[in-house]
Amino acid sequence: MLELKNVKKSFGKTKVLEDINITVNEGDVIAILGPSGSGKTTLLRCIEFLERADAGVMLLDGMEYSLKKASKREVHELRKKLGFVFQSYNLFANKTALENVTEGLIVAGKMKKEEAVSIGRAALEKVGMLDRSTFYPSQLSGGQQQRVAIARAIALDPKVILFDEPTSALDPELTGEVLSVMKKLADEGTTMIVVTHEMGFAKNVADRVIFMEDGVVVEEGNAKDFFEHPKEKRTIQFLRNSAERI
Repeated sequence: MLELKNVKKSFGKTKVLEDINITVNEGDVIAILGPSGSGKTTLLRCIEFLERADAGVMLLDGMEYSLKKASKREVHELRKKLGFVFQSYNLFANKTALENVTEGLIVAGKMKKEEAVSIGRAALEKVGMLDRSTFYPSQLSGGQQQRVAIARAIALDPKVILFDEPTSALDPELTGEVLSVMKKLADEGTTMIVVTHEMGFAKNVADRVIFMEDGVVVEEGNAKDFFEHPKEKRTIQFLRNSAERI
């Protein structure tokens, strides 16, 4: 469904991504792990065209796009197929939960308001937030805001949802409610790429795990093998240091 080939990105003289190659099949849940500064978030941002890669191509739904040279039309076309859940929610403070979910459908998708509201309510119901549809972000907990952000991504009916450390700003109790929603989506066959520090989620929910460091993929494999039989010394060290979170 989605394939990345030879993705490269530098900020000045600092190489952030160096020749990244990843294949994502329909229904896959891919967890991307790695220490801070390893390039994980930058990779997601390049897929969503929030950053322009210096080189590389992306194949999605049988179409090929240059990550460096894609036109505005192509980027717009791609973003309709990709959902993005940010670390910091990125909700509009002056809009209700429902309005946050429907805004993209109405403005970018040119959808009639009545249809957008119907889709938005269904998305909020899926994440357990329909009873908070008229609440503003300031009236919601961090976990509730993140669930609204997930509903916003779901409402687009994307081919793939990208999650950028969706629980890193939350305390443990709120983290659990967001991870529960993500597990439900995974169980329903939603294709997901998740940058995360939640090792339990990666081990128990992800189909495949990618470990990155210094802008390269150090190791990749199915979740069971990755956690039980890591091959690279750096992976073994990382898992040992993260053992209490698994």
